[in-house]
Amino acid sequence: MPQLNEARQSVLRRLYDMHDRGAQDVQRLEVLDTALSLTLGERRAAECPNFLLRNVLRDAKRTRDRAAMVARERAAALPLPDAHRRRAYQLQADGSEVAELVSHDTPEERALVGETIRELDSYAYQLGRHGSACWAGLLAGWTAAETAARAGVSIATVERAWKSIRAHARTLLVATA
Repeated sequence: MPQLNEARQSVLRRLYDMHDRGAQDVQRLEVLDTALSLTLGERRAAECPNFLLRNVLRDAKRTRDRAAMVARERAAALPLPDAHRRRAYQLQADGSEVAELVSHDTPEERALVGETIRELDSYAYQLGRHGSACWAGLLAGWTAAETAARAGVSIATVERAWKSIRAHARTLLVATA
């Protein structure tokens, strides 16, 4: 049984205060619940309350992220009754669903994807001389540094172009949905 010294008590009080005030979204509550459990762990050093709080919150976030990743990997390994229409979703912080994998393929979907890519290609061209190179780097999966070197611009310019292209893609997807 861990000793409830002054540092642990202070961190527990601060975690309960954080729980009571603030947004009540599920991810935040999971992190706080895990942080409370980690604070009571025997092997965790509890000298300074500020360091202890920082460490348990950081470790709780990592634990939640790792658990979500493992759950997705395990779920992806399970066979589904209709693999042709398999979709994996992830919830964003605002509660909206984002499709990670869509394996359903029809001619209509191919036409929509082709039209969207052409629209994004023309949008990237309108960004300037670097736009098409940044778009190609985004599609090829290059890092920002690789794309910047190939396009002859700064990394910040590449990141701004990518952000702009993603925002335009979002508006296209929302408009067609």
